[in-house]
Amino acid sequence: MFEDLFANRGLSFDRLRALLEVQEAGSIAQAAPGDPVRQSQYSRQLRELAEFFNVSLTQRRGKELKLSPEGERLAGITRAHFQSLHDLRRECLQQEADYRLAAGDSLLQWLVIPRLPRERVAKLRVRFSTFNLRTHDIIAQLSDGRLDFGLVRADAVTADLESAPLGTLTYRLVVPRALVPAPRASFRQALTSVPLVTQTGDGQFSQRLREIASEAGGELRPRLTCQSFPQSLAAVRGKGHGAVLPAIALHELPAAEVRVIDAPALRRLDRAMALAWHPRVLRLRGQASEVRNLLTRAFAI
Repeated sequence: MFEDLFANRGLSFDRLRALLEVQEAGSIAQAAPGDPVRQSQYSRQLRELAEFFNVSLTQRRGKELKLSPEGERLAGITRAHFQSLHDLRRECLQQEADYRLAAGDSLLQWLVIPRLPRERVAKLRVRFSTFNLRTHDIIAQLSDGRLDFGLVRADAVTADLESAPLGTLTYRLVVPRALVPAPRASFRQALTSVPLVTQTGDGQFSQRLREIASEAGGELRPRLTCQSFPQSLAAVRGKGHGAVLPAIALHELPAAEVRVIDAPALRRLDRAMALAWHPRVLRLRGQASEVRNLLTRAFAI
């Protein structure tokens, strides 16, 4: 069986491991920064793998040597193979299986980490590692096997992935009461007159917010920009700024100190969310279907 795989030299676990290390780092130089001896070793190992498969596994992009499409494909196959062996060994040793889960910073802080059901996770004998990543990075790493599950916008899920709906993220304008003393301040007044904090890391969201402000008859002029919603919430807590925040974050703000203003215009910011995964995760990992069901229930919005 598989005689042709063993008839020639060049295929080994060490060489396949080197392939994965280069993929994770991004290039041979990044896999061994400042270490020409190790870089040379990576080059040799990938060259031997390439000779075995009779295909180029690397290509030069600028000054760096990165994996070619064929190299990326082999890395995905290798990762799935190694993961199955890893799972089997941990199962035989009666140890927990590891799952890698990614989401954006705000979802990790306000949805994922608070809602992971400890008792159910312990019963399944699994453990999680979480990663704070942007949507396009989550999609890419689900596709190549570096992640098992990811929370992303439903419209970002690509054709090679599967997903389950989690619900819709909604948003509210939140301002310190000291900045809007009038109990019935309008949405327009608050949005265009209160010093606002906005995010630099989400261009689509910021653009829609600018459009909402323009249609309300004003101009969005943030006094502070930061990288994430948790940072914006910290600015609101400091009582010097207002912000448009996910509704799931509002429990962290003292109700007596802020005004929460809703408006139909904010529905344009709503985002349908999904739990996404690659089909091979369910096919190759024994408990993956149960883990998927667990996460889908736990993270329903």
